[in-house]
Amino acid sequence: MISLIEALMAIPAAILLLLAAFFALEIAGALLPSRRAPSATPSSVAVIIPAHNEAAVIGATLRDIKAQLRPADRLIVVADNCTDATAEIAMRAGAACLIRNDPENRGKGFALQFALDALKEGPPAVVFFVDADCLLGEGAVAKIAGAAAASERPAQGLYLMRADDDAPASRKVAEFAWLLMNQVRMAGLSTLFDVCRLTGSGWALPWAIARDIDLASEEIVEDLALSAALISKGAAPVFVPEAMVTSVFPYADDGAAKQHARWEIGSLRFAARRALPMLVDAIGEADIRRAAAALDLAILPLTLFAASIGAVFLLSLLVLAGGGDLPYRLAAPAFGFLIAGVAVSWIVFGRKALPPSALGALFGYLVDKAKVYGKDGRASAESWTRTERDGDAGPAKTPE
Repeated sequence: MISLIEALMAIPAAILLLLAAFFALEIAGALLPSRRAPSATPSSVAVIIPAHNEAAVIGATLRDIKAQLRPADRLIVVADNCTDATAEIAMRAGAACLIRNDPENRGKGFALQFALDALKEGPPAVVFFVDADCLLGEGAVAKIAGAAAASERPAQGLYLMRADDDAPASRKVAEFAWLLMNQVRMAGLSTLFDVCRLTGSGWALPWAIARDIDLASEEIVEDLALSAALISKGAAPVFVPEAMVTSVFPYADDGAAKQHARWEIGSLRFAARRALPMLVDAIGEADIRRAAAALDLAILPLTLFAASIGAVFLLSLLVLAGGGDLPYRLAAPAFGFLIAGVAVSWIVFGRKALPPSALGALFGYLVDKAKVYGKDGRASAESWTRTERDGDAGPAKTPE
């Protein structure tokens, strides 16, 4: 007969086994030939860049994007509650600049909706969104906008974060963790279920979808919230891995910790609210695509996921020593799925991002994670705050 302790331990072990199995399934899917997104040439594209005090970085981004635009396309910067030269730099670079001053309603979502509202008088075929500190791979605008136009669905490019060569070694571990989340798992989701998440930058919407959505919110993880809303409405994003969008982790420890805190704590809170209802609705409607997206959403950030599985596995060993084997029979395969998934991801996809020589930085990465979930990290995730850029302390960089 199963004891009360054994039964209670079996519940989290079973949940983690389900999530770890799906985690491993995503990674296995990434090893298969990737699903190719359809492509078409939209008549016009409006590129929207939300920017709050981005004078130090926006010049390079604008030059990068302008090189990819056609005469019919538009480049629009939303200078959102700026107190620096962001608007002036944008206009000198040839972008249209929308100036928004509303300190009561702060956040990226409000800036994006401000631009969409401005476009309603003369809408483009496709709206493309990219952050002010990102650089685009060759043809990224055409590839992502073309996928949105052809599929009549949202489209997300491959958005990766990089660590500078002289950044702390722990940033290389963070680079690998980001690659695992946004490249490997996304590729698996796309290949197996024809769905992906929006990941914050380098994504596009057909105007038929953009005109009917409302992005104006204080949601910290607006990309996850929008992904869930679109998937629930039958407009699941398509993944365009051949279109690269990159940014660089902040060099300073405090800036990196606060940035990670917003992503991770915000995603945890959102998943706690939405993952289970989304999964229940998907099962009730036999919607495999939405069920897969809900399970993906429910997977914890990698460090917490590993810590949770490891803790439950160790506790299951204690219960096993007392004669109860059910938690162990659930926790052991969960632990195996986790280890196998991370190992395969690193061997196949991640050795360039995290070379063997940098594996010793795992301890420093864990120390950084402690800052993420510390007092300052939690405080930064209470509301939208801008990530401090490495060039903030110096003079603004202007286009040549």
